[in-house]
Amino acid sequence: MSTNTRAERVILVSMMKSGTHLITELLRSLGYRLHGHVRVRPETRPLFDTDTRWRMAEAVYDDDRLTQLKSDDEATFETATDEAFDAIAWAWKLRLGMPLERFYSTELVNTDLVRRAVRRTAGSAFAETPPGICWVLHDFDIRTIDGAFLREWTETGEPRIIFNYRDPRDITLSMVNFLCERTRGGLSSLNNLGAFSTILRAKKSLDEQLSYALADESFPSPGDQFKRMLWLLHHPAVYKASYEELVGPQGGGSAESQLRATAGLVDFLGCAPEGSVEDIARSLYNPDAFTFFKGRTGAWRDVYNEEHRRLADARFGEILPMYGYT
Repeated sequence: MSTNTRAERVILVSMMKSGTHLITELLRSLGYRLHGHVRVRPETRPLFDTDTRWRMAEAVYDDDRLTQLKSDDEATFETATDEAFDAIAWAWKLRLGMPLERFYSTELVNTDLVRRAVRRTAGSAFAETPPGICWVLHDFDIRTIDGAFLREWTETGEPRIIFNYRDPRDITLSMVNFLCERTRGGLSSLNNLGAFSTILRAKKSLDEQLSYALADESFPSPGDQFKRMLWLLHHPAVYKASYEELVGPQGGGSAESQLRATAGLVDFLGCAPEGSVEDIARSLYNPDAFTFFKGRTGAWRDVYNEEHRRLADARFGEILPMYGYT
């Protein structure tokens, strides 16, 4: 049993195609709701009580709108406060250094409500965000994160931060399959991926697609990102969990490492799960996940030819041993 108190707020930094669904399945089983770079289902959408909804409304709406909300029906009140949360969430993503204009659009994050949320929450602590939520991010560059957040985290240890990564050679293969829409869910809502999807689908074979993906430095492959995330890998207050540890025997890993990583995460979050840790570990591998294709560790070894290996060594050779890959 963990001696930690339960984490009310969690940030999961998971590189794209690193098995985000594995940890979000665990978090869901522990009662957390999800927000951010994750396909949110009804059972994982954040829930708010009335007091929390009023706090969010007061953070973004003017006095006239707040007065109107007091006489609105419940459905209108919930819609308005859901919009307030969205605005606060956009404001916090900006403070956490997310390139939202590139991922989505300038228009989406430049509304009156978001601008007001940015101004009004500029001096707020992350501890003032609604509890019970895991914020899922694909990047976390310390050079662009708001300094007040870093100070709060350093001084309090909250929110708890999890860092999830995977062999970059498998990430690249998985990203190619994803952008070629070989996964069952199609592309995500990130606008910057569409151009690369068009390029890849114009190639005649997987060999050509991989050669391009490994050679183009602008392709969303994780070489530079692995370097940016080194601070998370080395920080003692961050829980590190690789895809290879979490995937278990169904994805080419081991039951022992999966159980060990699962138990470590449960302890790190200070949770007392209703079921056994063994049951949670066995439930992580979900082939119905939005971006799931084959989900096997080390799949790159069966696909990469000599040219791909040479390109991968040039792209990732320096970072592989840093993360324990050979």
